[in-house]
Amino acid sequence: MKPIIEENNFDDVTVKTKYGTIIGIRQIFNKTKINVYLGVPFAQQPVGKLRFGIPKPLPIPGWDGILIADKHTSTCILTPDKMFPQFPGAEMWNPTNSLDEKCLALNIWIPQNHDGKVMVWIYGGGFFSGSPSLDLYDGRVLAEKEKAIIVNINYRLGPFGFLYFGPNTKVPGNMGLLDQQMALKWVYENIGDFGGNPNKITLLGESAGAASATSHLFAPDSEKYFNKIIVNSGTITNSWATKSKEISLKISLQLAIRMNCTDGLGLSESEIILNNINNVIQCLYMASPYIIQQESDIITLGMPVPMTFPFTPVEEDVNFFKGNIHEKLAKNDFKKNVSVIIGSVKDEGTYWLPYFLYHEKHGLKFNHTISSDDIENQALISDDQYRNSFKEFSPYFGDSPLINHALIDAYSFASTSNNDKERKRDGIARFVGDFFFTCSLIDFADKLSDNIYGPIFMYYFTKRSTANPWPKWMGAMHGYEIEYIFGMPFRRPELYKKDALDMEQKFSLQIMKLWSTFANDGKVYDSWSRYNKVTREAIVLDDFISQNRSPKKIRDIHGHFCKLIDEAKVLSMSTMKRNPYLATADYKIRQKFNEISSSTSKLLPSVLLLIIGIILKSSQQFIF
Repeated sequence: MKPIIEENNFDDVTVKTKYGTIIGIRQIFNKTKINVYLGVPFAQQPVGKLRFGIPKPLPIPGWDGILIADKHTSTCILTPDKMFPQFPGAEMWNPTNSLDEKCLALNIWIPQNHDGKVMVWIYGGGFFSGSPSLDLYDGRVLAEKEKAIIVNINYRLGPFGFLYFGPNTKVPGNMGLLDQQMALKWVYENIGDFGGNPNKITLLGESAGAASATSHLFAPDSEKYFNKIIVNSGTITNSWATKSKEISLKISLQLAIRMNCTDGLGLSESEIILNNINNVIQCLYMASPYIIQQESDIITLGMPVPMTFPFTPVEEDVNFFKGNIHEKLAKNDFKKNVSVIIGSVKDEGTYWLPYFLYHEKHGLKFNHTISSDDIENQALISDDQYRNSFKEFSPYFGDSPLINHALIDAYSFASTSNNDKERKRDGIARFVGDFFFTCSLIDFADKLSDNIYGPIFMYYFTKRSTANPWPKWMGAMHGYEIEYIFGMPFRRPELYKKDALDMEQKFSLQIMKLWSTFANDGKVYDSWSRYNKVTREAIVLDDFISQNRSPKKIRDIHGHFCKLIDEAKVLSMSTMKRNPYLATADYKIRQKFNEISSSTSKLLPSVLLLIIGIILKSSQQFIF
């Protein structure tokens, strides 16, 4: 549905802030007037010598004359997904607006008769892609249905947001997170001019957006800018979300070398390069942003294991975390005065398979030029392809044959299908989802439940959208709950099956109401118990709630498999001093490893082998 814009009454959409006057546009949705402000800058634009730097606040005034906020903020520099051209399941994540370094701006939707609560969306995309201006994130329906002020913020991606040359340089890392922090500060200080309540700000995010939202729990300077978070399918403790200073520096130097900014020196001469780092940075200032992005893409393609992205937050800094995030986690040094909703989708892993395991030896390719229902797109893999797929993830566990065998065996029981090829396919999908998303999320929820002052609630999202264009076997996929949060069945009803549209809209209404009620006063369903690490109880979000019935409940989601993964991590830590591919934020694994290794080094291998043996035996008794 296209907005109706009343361009003849600027008084109604004019807002005066300390930075200057802003004129927005008027949209009408469902007979409700919504004032919209698109592309509102919250920081100085990171160009020239501000490239790679800590974001600078806007001067006062922030612009000359009147700011006409009628166009979506530009998307920060990225490379669009070209894996499946013109396929809706891939194109929906590609921005259609301009790509530009001048991207530090936000979008705001303010409905008539709102109640003042503010919901700030942080988009995901692995810290290398994404945009607040995607059609998926249009805030008008959520604003209208729930009388909420919706804000979508931007932040720098890839090398522009996460290059790292050290704490005492002009490229200190975590610039993208600092962009978010600057945006949150702007919202906190200025949303009152738009009628919002700065004491009712909730952060929302999915995937890397969820990792971002949880990262602000560990950032002292972010603490006062929000009081609730709702996070989907990610935390800052996921293995892909942070890197050590050493690895971040190594990857950043690789980019500098590829950009011919090191006077012909290679990685083996990194000490000499660092002694002249200001010259390197100056060279990168002068380079085309599109060439920088192009070279970073080459580094991405060369990453040694799947689901590892080169430019992500660095785990220790002096500007954002102001310390080491993993040490902070272990010491419970994070924001306590917060309430949380956290959860995952049932099939977190399926989305990633055709991107990382599409070779013939894996058998998980997707042909977007034919029907998703075609037999070719059912990923019916052989035993060899199943084993080859698991082998790709062996580096995460020190290339241990024992661990690889344990995982292969255990995950062959993850599916209830009677078809062996489907069981293999579903097994590798479940492993990818568990290892990279679900298990780390549960561990993080355990930690929060023991330490924060507010309640924490967990959900398990199992509904598959009728608008989902991917093969049906891929299930309730990563990222496919977002359309319900933003009311897509109301705004784009043509995408859904006609005979299911009513149910889709009812489901979306329930999700929007659940999220916004929590954002307003922290309340949820009466039957939704607080999460605790003993029962690990969650509610199931499926079509059941569309019928205004109390949601079903589940305990210890994928818990048995997560236990196996934990033990596998412990074993891999016994074989190497530091596994660079493991989630370095995993305080629980390190604690368990230290407890075992402190007994006697001679008994260590036999103890760990016994652990794996027990897990293997019991894994065959568990199917979910």
